[in-house]
Amino acid sequence: MVLYDRYYKARPMASLTVNVGTPSVRKTVWIRIKNPTPYDIAIIGATNRQGVYFLAENEETHTLIEGASGNLRFAFMLKPNETKQLIVCAKFKDGIPLEITNRYVEFLIWWRRGDATWLPKMPVFVCTTTEVIRLLGGAD
Repeated sequence: MVLYDRYYKARPMASLTVNVGTPSVRKTVWIRIKNPTPYDIAIIGATNRQGVYFLAENEETHTLIEGASGNLRFAFMLKPNETKQLIVCAKFKDGIPLEITNRYVEFLIWWRRGDATWLPKMPVFVCTTTEVIRLLGGAD
C-alpha cells in the first residue's frame, strides 16, 4: 500500500475540461495537466492511442496541420503547482471527422521528473469516449 501511494503521489494529474466560449468564440475541449509535486516535471509528449484525436498547444494553422498529419511534437516544463491546457482536436479522413462514431479513447501524457529526465515514467492516462468529447464541445 505504501508503494502504491508513493507511486501516485509523485505523478502529474490530467483531466478533461472545457473552455466555455463567449458568444463569439466556440466551446473547446481541453486536457488540463497539473504538476502537484514540489519539483519541476517535463511533459515530453501526448498521444491518443486510437488515432481519433491529437493534442495541440494552440490553434495556429501550422500547429493544426502538423497535428492532423501526425507530425506534431511538443515538450514543456511545469513548475510546482503549475497547470497547462492542451486542446483536443479531431483528426479527419476524406473530409469526415474520425470522432463521428462513438468509441472509447485514451490520451497518454508522457512525462519525466525534472531532476531525473533520463528515467522513464509510466504515462498519465485520460480515458473517455468520443460521445462525451462531442457533448462537452457542444457538437450536434
